[in-house]
Amino acid sequence: MLNANRLALLDALARSGTVHAVGGALSYSPSTVSQQLKVLEQEVGVSLVERAGRGLVLTREGRALAEHAREILARMEEAESDLARLRGTAAGTIRVAVFQTAALSVLPTALDLLASSHPKLRVVVSHIDPARALPALAAREHDLVLGEEYPGRPVARPAGITLVPLFEDPLVLVVSPGTGHGPVGELIFARAWVMEPEGSDARQWAVAACRDLGVEPRVQYESPDLLVQVRLVETGHAIAVVPELLLRRERPRVDRLEFPGRPSRAVFTAHRAAAGNSPAVTAVTEAFAQSVLTR
Repeated sequence: MLNANRLALLDALARSGTVHAVGGALSYSPSTVSQQLKVLEQEVGVSLVERAGRGLVLTREGRALAEHAREILARMEEAESDLARLRGTAAGTIRVAVFQTAALSVLPTALDLLASSHPKLRVVVSHIDPARALPALAAREHDLVLGEEYPGRPVARPAGITLVPLFEDPLVLVVSPGTGHGPVGELIFARAWVMEPEGSDARQWAVAACRDLGVEPRVQYESPDLLVQVRLVETGHAIAVVPELLLRRERPRVDRLEFPGRPSRAVFTAHRAAAGNSPAVTAVTEAFAQSVLTR
């Protein structure tokens, strides 16, 4: 009989490519991952991994079993979700990953709602880089993700993942108090910017949006922390484009200007399709939707 935990390790290795990444994602030491993969090889009677430099790669048999493992794990999750639905209560533990502005605003309200309506449900929350969110969800690092998508930067949707739209969050140009005078294009050209690090969807969108206006932004400061960004704006060191969700929550001392085209990012929840009937997933998704209405 194949062991589901060991199949999950094989599936995670097929997705991530390294034993260290598997261990970090599933809270195992690398030595434990290697040992469990050896046990799985003994169970099936073939080599599933082989050395490649300092790491491991899947053999042909390993890749074949990994594909079956993905299907087996999905069917098991479907069965667990259906049984939980028949039981009728959201209980146990659900692992939720969120990005920063959601953690600051909609998360606290959602947790209050869940504590009141589903006291037997334990919600474990962690922060995640939006770029990693859906791959991590597919790899079973989390059970539900609160994610974001910037204009023209659609997130890659792994197979077996369901997205549920929540709301559109306007993106607003902010400058220090009393300095928001003149055409927006001139402000964008003349001022130093603070943006998220290179490679992020937010940075790529912001640079492209400025270039569409015929302006190359002078990015002098970088920070993935939007609270740092608004502080630099408040103190007159930079301008930035930040989500309205953050401005409503933090109420910084800045002047707000409409960015040309009135762009917005999409905020969504995502879960594995196999868990679609899970009362826990449904409860958290609904709590996030309700918290949006009260934000």
